[in-house]
Amino acid sequence: MEITTTIIIPNYNGLKFMDECIRSLNAQTYPNFRTLVVDNGSTDGSVEWLKEHQIDTIFLPEHTGFSGAVNVGIKAADTPYVLLLNNDVRVDEYFVAEMVRAIGQSERIFFRQQPDDPDVPSGQAG
Repeated sequence: MEITTTIIIPNYNGLKFMDECIRSLNAQTYPNFRTLVVDNGSTDGSVEWLKEHQIDTIFLPEHTGFSGAVNVGIKAADTPYVLLLNNDVRVDEYFVAEMVRAIGQSERIFFRQQPDDPDVPSGQAG
């Protein structure tokens, strides 16, 4: 099946949280998602851990803050849905399935504006 959802996890020196967070995502009942970590210039061993565990990651050279990291992740996502998840969260095994189900109930729940949308001022979509 097609990957429908990208889960973006911003990380800044959150090595102590990553294992439990990633393990909870690996236990999901819904298989059609990808995990994308955006590392915000960590210096605590996170970079090495993410590489060692072959987690799909964008490595930023410096700390850009939460919004900077998630915006990079959103721009890199190529799926219809994007979920943001803090690195200190352990999710229930039905988390992704229930989020996708909820999003699918109405077009108004999740909407991603496109750059060519005439209702979006120039330079503000995405």
